Amino acid sequence: MFFTRVGRIVAWIGAVVGFLIVIQGYEVQINQTASVAANILPIDTAQKASAQAKAFISQGYVVLFCALVLGILTEISRSVARRSEDLLPEAKESQ
Repeated sequence: MFFTRVGRIVAWIGAVVGFLIVIQGYEVQINQTASVAANILPIDTAQKASAQAKAFISQGYVVLFCALVLGILTEISRSVARRSEDLLPEAKESQ
């Protein structure tokens, strides 16, 4: 159950971080050189802003997808653990 709990926490953190990365990508795409990220990253032209926005958005969706897959796997793990806990008392009683 330890890895299931850790997996759920990591999946939630990954989903939040991925969502924030996607939002930042759209913010860079809309505001271009006047964006918040332009102060941190070397974005001084519209072409660099567009390329950076695409990178943010694609990486954010990858993080969201990985978090979704990890969340699904942890839910499967929880379901299997519950079923095995439900079956253990019955197996002990029959012996």
